[in-house]
Amino acid sequence: MSDVPTAESAAQSAYDLDLEMSLLLPSSAPGRWVAAVHEAARILATRPWVRGGRAGDELCTLALLLFARTYTGERQPHDVPTTELHDALAGPADREPQIVDEIELALTAAGQGYDPTSVSAPPLWRIFNTIRSQYGGRLGASSLADDIEPPAPGPSPMRGAAQRLSQFLTGYSDQERRQATAPDVQAGSLSIEAERIQIVTTNSLVRLCCPEDHPARVVRADGPSATRECAQGHVAEHWQLDPAHLRVAAARATGVRLSSQGTHQTQELMIVAVGMPRHSDPNQVNWVLQQPDHPIVGRDDIIEQVRRKVDGVD
Repeated sequence: MSDVPTAESAAQSAYDLDLEMSLLLPSSAPGRWVAAVHEAARILATRPWVRGGRAGDELCTLALLLFARTYTGERQPHDVPTTELHDALAGPADREPQIVDEIELALTAAGQGYDPTSVSAPPLWRIFNTIRSQYGGRLGASSLADDIEPPAPGPSPMRGAAQRLSQFLTGYSDQERRQATAPDVQAGSLSIEAERIQIVTTNSLVRLCCPEDHPARVVRADGPSATRECAQGHVAEHWQLDPAHLRVAAARATGVRLSSQGTHQTQELMIVAVGMPRHSDPNQVNWVLQQPDHPIVGRDDIIEQVRRKVDGVD
């Protein structure tokens, strides 16, 4: 029997441990970080990975803590006692985790901290900054206007993850940890080359293009980042594109595993937009694709169909 995942299994695996690991393992990841992610995954291998759950936050938080405790090389991630991890994660539920400052100092010391002179932040800082953020994307351009009060901070994803991890590790034995195994996920990027790449929402199909309106021919997932590249070589991120959605789309279109690396080809790639569940099937969530006679490739009449839908003609 073939072990190539089907489109259905890709959706079912959209929150599996191996995919969550790939989102934390960019091609530039230092070896100590790779070891921390694998040890965190080994500890959490028996945790339920349910659709729409927050288990990925737990993996990220635990990996960051293990990295902070081992980046100097004095010990390996598997040498950090479970009780030490539990004590570090325990704390008042109404406060941000006490490990935030420790992780920030470790990332800076390891050359993975924030650099105001750099155009882009290191991937580990990006991972950390996302999970410790108390604003959750609420700081948009409108909140910076003089007449609009900025939103108040709320609980970070790390706060909830630390609480859940503390409860889990309370009953987690050393024997369970020794016997556990994690998926063999390598650090690296996944690139998909396609003639047509589209971002899918419930009401639209938008061809992915560069800022100069050249169609994207390659999309790439590399740890926490997702980029597009057109035939003219323009490479950039896109606000409707993220690595998890890209990897699920790639699995649907090509049959690769969600945590795969390397370059793969397909004629067309449809990626559901950020904000939609990553397991969403474009053919089921988009009204145009639900039309029985709609062609799979081409769609030159998409703008006219959208216009007729908006005008209430259809």
